[in-house]
Amino acid sequence: MSEQRKTVAIIGAGIAGLTAALSLSLAANQAEQSLDIEIFEKAEVANEEGAGLQLSPNATHILQKLGLLDELLACAGQPQNIIMADGRTGQQIADIPLGDYAQTRYGAPYIVVHRGDLHRILLAKATQQTNINIYFGHELANLVQQDAKYKCEFNYLGKAINKQADLYIAADGVWSQCKSQLGLDARNLAVYSGHMAWRGLVDDTQLVEKFQNSTHVWLGNKAHVVLYPISGGKQLNLVAFTEGVFKQKSWALDADISELKTHLTGWNEDIEALLDAAGQMKIWPLCAGAPEYQTAHDNILFIGDAAHPTLPYQAQGAAMAVEDAACLANLLYAGAEDWHHWADEILPLKLRVYEASRHDRVTKTQQTALQNARIFHLSAPISWARDLYLKFLSRFARKSLLSRLDWLYSKRYDNF
Repeated sequence: MSEQRKTVAIIGAGIAGLTAALSLSLAANQAEQSLDIEIFEKAEVANEEGAGLQLSPNATHILQKLGLLDELLACAGQPQNIIMADGRTGQQIADIPLGDYAQTRYGAPYIVVHRGDLHRILLAKATQQTNINIYFGHELANLVQQDAKYKCEFNYLGKAINKQADLYIAADGVWSQCKSQLGLDARNLAVYSGHMAWRGLVDDTQLVEKFQNSTHVWLGNKAHVVLYPISGGKQLNLVAFTEGVFKQKSWALDADISELKTHLTGWNEDIEALLDAAGQMKIWPLCAGAPEYQTAHDNILFIGDAAHPTLPYQAQGAAMAVEDAACLANLLYAGAEDWHHWADEILPLKLRVYEASRHDRVTKTQQTALQNARIFHLSAPISWARDLYLKFLSRFARKSLLSRLDWLYSKRYDNF
């Protein structure tokens, strides 16, 4: 077949959608192919909810390929290690090396960054690309198949906007409207996990100075707390994970700090000081389905949380979305013949191969997160055995605490 101009429609302008657009734009430009990318976002303005996130080397390799890493490093933190401690006593349990050791081991840094900073940098880069257009205030209203092709209908200021593309990428999150339109939302439904995340930022100068060089994790019965530096070391991202009843499916609700403190009664003085300094926190219900990579239909592909919602106990939500984007660019452009030369019926087959190729890695990450949720929240006396084991490894085989994640962090997808 002769070359032809291709079009991509991406539903959702979050981290997954923007990274996919940038990866495809770069790959198409390198292949000297004509590609038009349109991103449709239901929000009226760019507003990425949340606080901090962690980006391991498997993701930062890709962000470096996209030309974003230097700008990210200017506003990110690079913890030298992860210090795990007992929530009640504050006594150190484990010390996992990061920093220069992780950089040398994997060839890219492990960084922690404010979600808003990452989104801002992705959005700015996307708006600079001549083959990417972003439309805010466009909510998906209908997705129908016509003559073996799909057509999207968006609602914009009360008007119906119709769009047709060669490839649709659903990057619209856990509660994906694309899933609903395709009748897939009841399959492996994302449900409340019984876990909540309480998120806030700490600006207190003394606390920032005390904790700015490491990621800290305090473990306890049915709860744990994570703390790491963001915003170029000027703030600390504080997240407390607890178990309990959450009746409302909603995001970023104002949290009742007094309720959080009941989950952490008797914990050490550092936790008390951090909670008092965090000010207004937000609370999220953590929702996920059974481990899987969600398959779609024909020329539609799910990525990010729309494809594989996961609990945050492996810190891989954003990283897996970034990987999805790079893998798609590899699929479409890394072969001897890129997709501009494929027959029309080839793309749907390739997309199903893509989903299958991502399935094992994504589900292993999801399963590891579920396992970590149980391990982090153990109660005595089982937790004593966990702590003794981690203390032993920290003293006699410290590097093994990181090398056990080589399967995750050393994987490279930046060859598009």
